[in-house]
Amino acid sequence: MARPLLAITAALGALVLQVGVNLMNDVEDHRRLIDGPGGLGGAGVIQRGWLSARVVRRAALGCFVVGGALGLPAIVAEPGPLLGVATVALVGAVGYSGRGLALKYRALGDLAVITLCGPVLTVGFALAAFGTLAWATVLLGVAFGLMAVGILHTNNLQDIDDDRACGAVTVASLLGVAAGKRYLVALYLGAAAAWIGAAVAAELPWFAALVPLATLLPLAPLVRDVLAADDLKAPTLALIRIRAAQAHLAFGVTACVALGVALATH
Repeated sequence: MARPLLAITAALGALVLQVGVNLMNDVEDHRRLIDGPGGLGGAGVIQRGWLSARVVRRAALGCFVVGGALGLPAIVAEPGPLLGVATVALVGAVGYSGRGLALKYRALGDLAVITLCGPVLTVGFALAAFGTLAWATVLLGVAFGLMAVGILHTNNLQDIDDDRACGAVTVASLLGVAAGKRYLVALYLGAAAAWIGAAVAAELPWFAALVPLATLLPLAPLVRDVLAADDLKAPTLALIRIRAAQAHLAFGVTACVALGVALATH
């Protein structure tokens, strides 16, 4: 049975936590001199002097508090499993780039993103909204998580030299350019495979299952451009992270629509 109010508060909580992660990320990247004036990373509000790093940090901490509070109604309703999910979400959100864990700077950013933007998100929402869990939910989360890592990795591929100079360790900086390119291909193939698994587990009609896969077609030229590039910072590749984000959005929307149609026609 659907629980709309818990679904709304849980979704808002996840959204606010994501805002907090992005704000804290801007602060820490600025502190470590990873994001400079005119760079492609971050919102740029600190570098332009619009807001101080201290103000942005306080806003991030406020988001973590509000996001956690919004998750409390769902935790009360499903105290067992959701307490664990919420704990992972909050610790991961605070520790992604925050001082202490600083997962992003220790080559654990990809793992954090696939977990937090993947199964933790879909499992948490399913438990809050319906109080149930299915394999399709987990596999859908894996697909979303891998797509999200695709955005992060395209960014990190372009920033390998800058990250190394600042002492930040990412999967891209560990793999190097050649292996990093192959890793990007594997991420998107894995996302497609996870979606097919989710569609089968959810018993979607074949035409509904194929629609989200069709939204991945724009990734082909993106991957081709990355694989063929000698200089990943060339002007022609300036928007690859935006193109990866657009593909993620299109895939997410169509996947949710396909699942909604299947749920309504069952």
